[in-house]
Amino acid sequence: MATTYHLWLAPTGKTYHALRGAITDLSKTYHAPAFEPHVTLLGSLPGTEEDISVRSLQLGASLPPFDIQLTQPAYGDQYFQCVFLKAQKTPALMNAHELASKLFAKDQVPYMPHLSLLYGHYSIELKDNITSALSQDLCLNFTVDTLDLIRARSEDPKDWISIRTVPLRR
Repeated sequence: MATTYHLWLAPTGKTYHALRGAITDLSKTYHAPAFEPHVTLLGSLPGTEEDISVRSLQLGASLPPFDIQLTQPAYGDQYFQCVFLKAQKTPALMNAHELASKLFAKDQVPYMPHLSLLYGHYSIELKDNITSALSQDLCLNFTVDTLDLIRARSEDPKDWISIRTVPLRR
């Protein structure tokens, strides 16, 4: 797999620890990879690392801090959207996604903001049981005041690292 780059919105503080704990617990229980809690703003960014880094700085300078509201547990049929918390499609979040798409010249595709809790391929019944058992205490809000530029050298989360943290406009 070629190296890919992604823009993440990450929780901090108590919200980070609560979500990281849930991810760690689920990954151990279901023998899945653990990963950092995040909402992907835009994935698979085109260009060189230097170009992507410069555009990330431009994006950060154009966005004010905003809140992300995690609303409800859900599941999907894709490996990286197995079990997750939906994020409310607020105007600020959707605007950030739209600006990022334009800045990186990526086609607008339907955006379903979410924070994954478990990666993998599991039966619908198991995913339904997992989401039903998740605590509503995980439906948290957090303020985003930075973007994380992630370099992924493979699809394994152990190979994902933040190479730049970009502050949002103050």
